[in-house]
Amino acid sequence: MIRSLLLFSCFTLLASAAPAQLNGGTLTADWRYPDFNSVLESHVITVGPGVELPNTTILNDTKFDIDLGNDTVEFRFNASSNWTNATYNGWHFADTTGTVPAITGYTIDSFSAGVTGTANIVAGFTADSFYADFGGMVVAGAGDWIRMKVTFGGPQISVTNLVAGQAATVSVTGATSNGMVGVGYSLAGPGPSTVNAGGCGSLSVCLSQPIRVLGVFPAVGTTMSTSVLVPAGATGVSVWFQGLDMASCTLTNCLALVVG
Repeated sequence: MIRSLLLFSCFTLLASAAPAQLNGGTLTADWRYPDFNSVLESHVITVGPGVELPNTTILNDTKFDIDLGNDTVEFRFNASSNWTNATYNGWHFADTTGTVPAITGYTIDSFSAGVTGTANIVAGFTADSFYADFGGMVVAGAGDWIRMKVTFGGPQISVTNLVAGQAATVSVTGATSNGMVGVGYSLAGPGPSTVNAGGCGSLSVCLSQPIRVLGVFPAVGTTMSTSVLVPAGATGVSVWFQGLDMASCTLTNCLALVVG
């Protein structure tokens, strides 16, 4: 039996109060600097009408507001701003209460002419969080803005019977029909890391380096399933998994498991 399991996934929400996407959802909003694990400040917000984080509520800078829409996050500036390069310098949003659907992407949607250095931005996500490193971004002045896009749904990865000395089953559902699905794993942690995914370009994944490739497998219909022998003596080892739909370049949710 798996002794410990943390599954970054989304359970279907049937209650009438459940949001379609972000609207109505309760999120934590952290400014993380100078690395991904250092929280400069933290807020709990509910997404709805109005600006969720006016500049007056942001403790470490008053040069911008943060306004979340149903599938967007917009940073609106009231003065020039230069985002310091660091190991990580940006905002991290997390659904800690299971109030939004599974997240499958976080990317730049658009920005005003006064915003430069956007090529330096590295965005990432898990099924219940999304974040972007803004280090190196420069904003000319008041009235400038950058909008990020959140996407939902998509392929989901699962692992069953992760038991030392036995065969585990790794599955991805919701993949492109009859397409190829890659699966990677890490024994080092949940990332984020930036990887070169071939034709899918540079992606931010929730796996720490070194990342190991389990393989690239064909889906039968929209489901990929493969069997993997778990090494004997691996009981208690933590493993992080993530998959990639090679046809759509869509990452799956993230899994953090412990070998039983």
